[in-house]
Amino acid sequence: MKKIQARFRFAGERRQVTALFYDIVGSTELLLRTEPEQFFRSVSALHQSADAIIAKHGGFVHQRLGDGGCCYFGFPNQSEDAAESAVRASLELVGSLTKPKGRTGRPLKLRIGIATSFVVFSAEGDEIVGAAPILAARLQGEADPNSVLVADSTVRLTQGAFDYSFIREANLKGFDEPVALWRPKDRHPAAANEQSIASERPPLRGRTSELAILSDAWRSALDGRGSSIALTGEAGIGKSRVVDEFISRTKTRPQDLAILQCGRRLEGQPLFPFTAFIDRLGASPALRDGGIAAFNDALVLSGRPVDRKLIEPLANFTASATTAMSGSLRTSDLSGRAFRQSVIEAAAHVLTCNAPASPALIVFEDVHWADGMTLGLLERLRALAAEQPILVIQTSRLAGAPAGATEITLSGLASDAVRDLVTSIWGKPAPPGLSDFILDQSDGMPLYGEELASFFRSRNALAGSPAEWKRQLTEGGVTSLNDLLAARLAGSGSARLTAQIASVIGREFSLPLLMHLLDSIARQPPDHPVARLIAEGIIELVPEARDTFRFRHVLMQEAAYGSLLKTDRRRIHRLIAERLIGEEVPSLPAAIAAWQCAEAGLHEDAARFALEAAEASVSRSAMNEAGISIALCAEELRRVTAARNGRADLRLRLLEVQGVVATALEGEGSKAAQRVYSRAMQLLRTQPPPVRARHFPVYWGWWFTAPTVLEQQTRARILVADMQSVEDDETRLQSFHCGWATSFHAGEHEFCLDCVSRGLHLYDPERAVRNRAFFGGHDAKVCGLGESALSYLLLGRPDDSENAIATCLDWAEATNHAGTMVHALYYAIVLRRCQDRFDDVHALGEQMYALAGRHGLSASQARANMYCGWAELMRSAGRRGADRFQDGLTLQQQLGTDDNLSMHSDMHAQVLQLTGRPAEAMEALQTAIAAGSASGQLFWLAELYRRRANLKRQLQHKAPEVIRDFAKAVRIAETQKAVWLAGRAKRDLDELAGL
Repeated sequence: MKKIQARFRFAGERRQVTALFYDIVGSTELLLRTEPEQFFRSVSALHQSADAIIAKHGGFVHQRLGDGGCCYFGFPNQSEDAAESAVRASLELVGSLTKPKGRTGRPLKLRIGIATSFVVFSAEGDEIVGAAPILAARLQGEADPNSVLVADSTVRLTQGAFDYSFIREANLKGFDEPVALWRPKDRHPAAANEQSIASERPPLRGRTSELAILSDAWRSALDGRGSSIALTGEAGIGKSRVVDEFISRTKTRPQDLAILQCGRRLEGQPLFPFTAFIDRLGASPALRDGGIAAFNDALVLSGRPVDRKLIEPLANFTASATTAMSGSLRTSDLSGRAFRQSVIEAAAHVLTCNAPASPALIVFEDVHWADGMTLGLLERLRALAAEQPILVIQTSRLAGAPAGATEITLSGLASDAVRDLVTSIWGKPAPPGLSDFILDQSDGMPLYGEELASFFRSRNALAGSPAEWKRQLTEGGVTSLNDLLAARLAGSGSARLTAQIASVIGREFSLPLLMHLLDSIARQPPDHPVARLIAEGIIELVPEARDTFRFRHVLMQEAAYGSLLKTDRRRIHRLIAERLIGEEVPSLPAAIAAWQCAEAGLHEDAARFALEAAEASVSRSAMNEAGISIALCAEELRRVTAARNGRADLRLRLLEVQGVVATALEGEGSKAAQRVYSRAMQLLRTQPPPVRARHFPVYWGWWFTAPTVLEQQTRARILVADMQSVEDDETRLQSFHCGWATSFHAGEHEFCLDCVSRGLHLYDPERAVRNRAFFGGHDAKVCGLGESALSYLLLGRPDDSENAIATCLDWAEATNHAGTMVHALYYAIVLRRCQDRFDDVHALGEQMYALAGRHGLSASQARANMYCGWAELMRSAGRRGADRFQDGLTLQQQLGTDDNLSMHSDMHAQVLQLTGRPAEAMEALQTAIAAGSASGQLFWLAELYRRRANLKRQLQHKAPEVIRDFAKAVRIAETQKAVWLAGRAKRDLDELAGL
C-alpha cells in the first residue's frame, strides 16, 4: 500500500491513533551530576534504543523532546493493532532501557504515558490535533519511575492482550473529569490469540411477524394471488436485512426474482434501477449493439422469454439522444406521455414475463430515491399484482404505503431480540445489564445494536454499570452510530484507505475504477485490502454484477466518506472526474459524473455532464427527471468564470433544454417557457451567425412562445431573416416552417405560400425523421402542405387547395408518424369545416379521435370531439352533437392548447345558436372578435364579422348595424386577399340589400 499512500497526498485525515510519551526521570539532576558529554551520549543511546523498539512494534517517533519523545502508533501507517503495539513497546522500553549508560553509574529511569483517540493530522505529519497526545503527556507526568500509565481509551482496545491494575483517578490539567490511571502487565502470549469476532452478520432477530407477513404474501402468490408490500422505516432499522432473509427462504428461481436498487443522486436518470438490472442480466450490450432482436435473445437466455413486440420501446429508450429517432418510428414517435407509458409497459413485461406460469418476486430498494419513471413502473407492477401471481416489495425511509399496497413499518427491536442479538455477537452471555444498556443507547435499531455489541465485545468489556459503559463510549469518541462505523473502519487497518477511496465513488463501485484510483492496476485481481473489507463486513459483492462491490450499508459508506477531510475528498473526486472526462463512454451515469465533477471543483465539466443527463432525459420524454439535472447544471454554470470560452454555448444549450421542459410541463403559452426563451434570445442575438444557427431551437422556442399571433408574426420575420445566411438547409427550412405557420393565422396568405415554396425546396426526408420530434412534433412537409391547402382555399384557388390537402394526407400516411398523421387530419378537418362539408368533418374527426387516443394525444382528442360534435349538430339538431362539442371544448380549455381560437369560437357560437341560446352566441362572437383583433389571429376575423351580422339579423337588430358588420367582413377579407371569404360576405350583403 506504499504506492497508494504516495499517490494520494492527502492534506490530512481524521484517524484513530495511539500516542506514547516517554520521559527520563530526573534528567536535570543527572546532568548536574555528570559531565555534559557523558550525559549527551547516555541520552542519545537511550533515544536510539527507543527508536529501534518503537519501530520494531510499528510505531513512529514524531518528535524528540530533549530528554523524552512523542511517538504514534497507527500513524503514518494504519494498523488494526496500534494500541496493543504501543503498550507492548512501552513494556519493552521500561524493561530494557533502564540499564546504566556510559559512566554515570546510575541506570536511566523512564515514565511513559499512553492514550488513544481520533486525531486530525496534516499530510506532512507535522500538525496533529487531538486528545491522545495531550492525555499521554499528562499521564507520563503522573507515572512512577520505570512505569507505564495507560488511559481508559487504550485499555478498552487492549485488555484482551494485557492485564491491568487500576491505580487511581487523577485530576489532570485541561480535563474536566477525573481520569482513570491503569498500569499494564504483560500476559501469557496464548491469551493474546483469543478468537476474533466473526465477520459474518449475526442472525436476523426480532422480525418474526414481519417475515410471516411476507411469507404469507408469497404463499398467496404461489396460489395465484399477487400483492404489493411497502417496508418502511428509518435508515439502519433493518429493511434490507428483512428482505434478504425473506428471499433466502423463498428459494426463488433467478429468472423469477428481480431486485432493483434506487440510488442517491440518480433521480435524474430515468428508470435507472431497471436499466441497471438489465445490465446485470448481461442484456444491455445486446440492446445497445445488436438492437431489439439481440436484446430479445439475451433475455431468453437469461430465462425471461419475452414478447419481442412488447419490448420494442426499450430500444429507443436506451438509445443515445442522437440516434433515438432512427429506429422503430412507431414507438419512438409517440407523444411524451404515451412513450413513457410504453416504456414502462415494456419494463413491466420483462420483469413479469414468466407469470402467471411462475410467480414473480420483484423488489425495489430505497424507493425514497426513485425517479419518476421508476415510480410509474412500480405503480404499474402493483396494478399487475392485483391480477397475476406477482409479489412486489418496496423499501423506503418514507412512511406511508401507496394505494393498493400493505405497509409494514419496522420499529426498534424489543429487549428479548436485542438480548439475542448481543448474545449471538458475543458467542456467550454478555455481562449482566449490557444488553439493556445497548437497547437504551440504540433505541432498538439493529445496525446500531450490532455495532455497539461488537464495540464492547472487541474490548472484552467486563461487568459494570451503565455509567461505566457510557464513559467507555464517551472516551472512545463514540456518540453516534456513525462513530461506531468509523471505529470499525479504523479497525480494518490499511484497508481503511481503500474503503475511504471507494466511498467517494459511491455506495456501489466497480473494481476497475477502484483499482485505477489505487494506482492503475485495474486488470489485476482484488488485492488484500478489498478482501479485508469483505471479511470485516464493510463491503460485499453485488449479486450478478461482474467486478462490482457495494458498502454493506449506505451508512457505512457515509461514515467512510465523512472520515476524509474536505480537501482530500476533493482530490479523490478530481481523480474520478478526470477519468470520466477522458473516457469515450463514461463508466458512471451522467448524473453521477456531474456530481463527481462538481465535488472536484470542475464546474464547467459538471455542467456538461448535468446537461447531458438533462438532454438524455428529454429525449426519453422524462421531463421531471430532466428538471433535476437542469437545476444542477444551472448551479454549476453560475460557478464558471464568465470569461471561459465555452460558458456561453453551455448556457444556450441549458436554456434550450429548460425551454423544452418548461413547455412540456407548464404549456407552450406558460410564463415560465416565455421567460426561458426570452433570456435565451437576449444571449443568442449577441452571438455570431454560426452560433445562432447552431442554437436554432432557441429561435423556434422564442417564436412559438410569443404571447400573441401578432408578436409571433413579428418574431417569425426576424427568424426567417436571421437564418437566410446560414449554410444548413434544415435550419433554413425550419425558419420557413415558423414563417408559414404564423403567416396563415395572421392572414398573410401570400407570404405563407412563399415560405412554403422556399422551405419545401430544402426538405430532406431523412433529416425530417429526427427533426419532426423537436420542431412542432410533426413533419415540416405535411405542415407546409396543410397550411397551403387552407391559404389556397381562402385565396380562391380551390383546385390548388385540393391538390395540397391530398398530398398532405398521403405524405403523412407514408411517414407512419403519429404526430404527423394527426396534424394532417386536423388540416383536412379545418378545410372541410370551412367548406361546411359536415359528413367529411365527422368522418375525418373520428379518424383523428381514434388515432389520438391510441397515442395519448389528449389535445388532439379534444379537437376531434369538438369537430365531430359540431358536424353532428349541423347535420341534425340533436342534443348529442352539442354535448360532444362541449366535452371537447371543456377538455381543450383545461389543457390550454387552443391555437385556433377564432374558428373554434365561431363553431361554439353556432352550437349555442342552434341550441336556442342566441344571446350567449352573440357574446361568444363578440369575445372572439375582440380576442382575434388584439392577438393578431386575423385569418377568420372576416368570417366572425359575417357570422355576427347574420346573428344580428336573426335577433332583428337595425339594418345599418348589420350592414356595418358585413362591410367590415368584406374589407378585412379583401385586405388579406382572401377572395373566398370576401365572396361569402358579399353574397350575404347582397341578399340583405335585396330584401
